[in-house]
Amino acid sequence: MVAGLAVTLLVGTLIVLGVVAGDGPGGATADSRASRTPSAPSWPTRAADRLGSLPALRYTGTFTSNGRPVRAVLSVTRSGSAVGTLTLNGERALLVTVDGDTYLRGGPAFWTGPGGAVARPEDFAGRWSKAPVTLLGFDPRELLSPSAIAQAVRDAPAAGSTGYVGDRLVHQVRARQGVYSVTLAEPYELLQVEGASDARFTVTEITDVAPVLTELRRRVTALGGARDPGIRFDHGELTFVNCNENVSGCTLRLPVSLPAGSAGGSAKPVRAVLVATISAEGRTLGSCTGARPVAATGRTVLSCTVTSQGWREWMSRARETPGRHEYTAQARVIGEAVPPERVQELLALVEREASGG
Repeated sequence: MVAGLAVTLLVGTLIVLGVVAGDGPGGATADSRASRTPSAPSWPTRAADRLGSLPALRYTGTFTSNGRPVRAVLSVTRSGSAVGTLTLNGERALLVTVDGDTYLRGGPAFWTGPGGAVARPEDFAGRWSKAPVTLLGFDPRELLSPSAIAQAVRDAPAAGSTGYVGDRLVHQVRARQGVYSVTLAEPYELLQVEGASDARFTVTEITDVAPVLTELRRRVTALGGARDPGIRFDHGELTFVNCNENVSGCTLRLPVSLPAGSAGGSAKPVRAVLVATISAEGRTLGSCTGARPVAATGRTVLSCTVTSQGWREWMSRARETPGRHEYTAQARVIGEAVPPERVQELLALVEREASGG
């Protein structure tokens, strides 16, 4: 037993000595240290790190909407908020993107087209309204934000395709959402972006993001009541309430429901807006609007009261004139994408972005 223990200790000593001996000149340690030396990051990693750190990018270019060319000038922040303008047939619209949704404020040209963008352009023209997917054809946050671009570049193969933008040699990064042209040499500048709807933009880096955020706040503040042409409602029967012989006004009531999947694909809260008109003897007597949040059940009852001078005068004459006097009403329901109470929530997202959150 003693001899066996002595052999064990001797073997252990030799093993330790072998490790120590290997640490001298000509030993194995030099090779093992070399194998542990980290390799330089590939160009996609270095380019992605730089592009992802940019506070914002400015884009100038064109895309096609319903077969019509649109010129765009957009400033997009790191996380995908955007402000800018679109120009169609000489008519300009303001644009803002926040929390992944894009809104426009433009004339009828932006709400009509060969295929008919919306049934009633007058319900959306001249006010902030959510841009239909078919109008843009691409998602500014997914295609143009520095963070999304950085991820696309990071996933690119190191031995990808190359090409030219003007006379500058570039890596052509082909991602699901588009093609990004990044200079072959450092500092890896993004020169061009191509995407769906024939979108092609030249790119300028924005180092001072403060003016962009200031304009973003201003436009987001005005989004309360922004309408959404993508929301559809079912409705019940339109009824009159306290109208006969009431000179002061006539109330209209309409039950509505929100079918599953009809809120433009969004689970965000919406309001329903009733727009109603009363007519008699071939002329319009007056109109009214009323809005209510849609309950969790997807149902609500909308109402509004016409108190116009036209109604008061007509009802006064009807009361003084024996006989049958008929009046009719028409109503439609429009969805609101941004209830007024949600504006503060959106502004909080902007402030979080401004603080680097």
